[in-house]
Amino acid sequence: MVPRSQQLLRQRNIFVVLACMLLGGLLLGACSSPASANSSGSTSTPVATPTVSPTLLEEGDTQLQSFQQWIALMQQYGGNVTTYQQQYNSDRQALAKANTDGTYSAALKTLQEQVDAIKIPAMKQECTYLQQELEQQVSAWGKQHTYYDSYNNTTYALGYEYDSNTGIGGPLWLQEELSSDQTLADYQQTVEDLNMWLYNFQQMKADFTDKTPANQPHQADLNLLQHYGYMNERVVVVSLDEEELRAYDHGKLVNAFPVTTGQPDLPSPPGTWWIEGKKHPTVFKSTAPKGSPDWYPDTPITWAMQYHSNGYFLHEAWWRTEFGPGTNFPHQDPDGDPFAGQGSHGCVNMSTNDAGWLYGFVSLFTPVVIY
Repeated sequence: MVPRSQQLLRQRNIFVVLACMLLGGLLLGACSSPASANSSGSTSTPVATPTVSPTLLEEGDTQLQSFQQWIALMQQYGGNVTTYQQQYNSDRQALAKANTDGTYSAALKTLQEQVDAIKIPAMKQECTYLQQELEQQVSAWGKQHTYYDSYNNTTYALGYEYDSNTGIGGPLWLQEELSSDQTLADYQQTVEDLNMWLYNFQQMKADFTDKTPANQPHQADLNLLQHYGYMNERVVVVSLDEEELRAYDHGKLVNAFPVTTGQPDLPSPPGTWWIEGKKHPTVFKSTAPKGSPDWYPDTPITWAMQYHSNGYFLHEAWWRTEFGPGTNFPHQDPDGDPFAGQGSHGCVNMSTNDAGWLYGFVSLFTPVVIY
């Protein structure tokens, strides 16, 4: 039997151990509670992710599409696009990686600079391609279609008004225009002009095989009026291969008569022009020195309608007795006037009566289509 004193000592020891364990549990709980709270807070708060504004993203897409369109244009006309395609790929990757407005804006600025840089080279390439196309078409057609002049035993290529020597493709027209082009707008205008000349030349070739009488509407005329949007106004149409002028009012032929256009060395410029001024009467003065084959004496004119700057007019040629096919080449005029024995200096000549009628028909800005 255990003495009572020992039983009391054992109970006191058990009580102490239990008290220590309880105290330790409380201390551990107090130490771990803040850590647990911090951990819970960390998982419930989302981390902010950088974003790019929708406006910038849209601008980036637009510029990428624009760049690809310019690359496609240059490639269409035979240009080397390797460098530009590499730039495009790099720009697209830079935009895709950008995750803030700042980094995206920087990549977008580079893209915009490269889009601007391709524009003029692409337009130059289109000009070069269209210029070569015009030269090749005119040369090939002229070799197969000629005019033998029995007056001077010379054979002339037809369509000389479009060639690259004295015609619209030569130094006085297209080549001068190209050499002065500097801005994007300049090259865009040249592309527009080249497409105009190519279209007019196609209609001239079509009209060459048209057996419709000269004083009746021609399909090529109507094609031109529709193409240029001239079906609802007055228009003057000059056919170079027929040496004929036809006047239309809202698509209806109202008059037609023979004319004499520019000689091979000084052709009338094909194109889509308009009446820039009217003079009644006036005096034409030659800008060539006396003794030059291009010189002529001061010439009184009653009905003068300027259709292009630098002195290109529709006017009467009272010194001529014949107009129409062949009069634009060297020939013997029945009246014997030496100035009537060749084509004009680029103007469109007609009889005095026809010029008087035309003067009343046209007004400022009336379209003049020469093809």
